Amino acid sequence: MIAMDQFHAHTFRKILARNMRIRRAELDITQEEVALRTGLTQAYLSGIEREKRNVTLDNIQKIALALETTGAELLNIR
Repeated sequence: MIAMDQFHAHTFRKILARNMRIRRAELDITQEEVALRTGLTQAYLSGIEREKRNVTLDNIQKIALALETTGAELLNIR
């Protein structure tokens, strides 16, 4: 297991972004579809996937539900 002190906030953004892209590809859906499912904007979701946004836990939960997964899985190191 990797020690938590080895991570920076940027690392969590990178993990989340990667896992969102992977899960969207698995479901074959666009950012626009995720936006419709979450009520978040496509621009906001794009910022998350480009590691430019510091997303809240509430929004991680919304995204996870839209991607038919869990917040824990979106933050999981694959």
